[in-house]
Amino acid sequence: MSNKTFDAVAWMRRRREKIDEEDQGLSWQEKHIKTRQLIENDPLWLRLKDRAVKPSGSLSVALQESREKYGPKQKK
Repeated sequence: MSNKTFDAVAWMRRRREKIDEEDQGLSWQEKHIKTRQLIENDPLWLRLKDRAVKPSGSLSVALQESREKYGPKQKK
């Protein structure tokens, strides 16, 4: 059992559902415009919008897809 006073995952799920309801029927472009208008004067956004984050050196995870999708490797 947990004594959490705030469940971030549950809150985020509820928030996404609310946003989906509000944005129902909007095109991607309309959603983009709405989002830009919502954040354009937000102090946190204004502080971080031009911040560049440098990549962290080497890749820490390597992924390889199964060959099942593409078949066996072809010989040259």
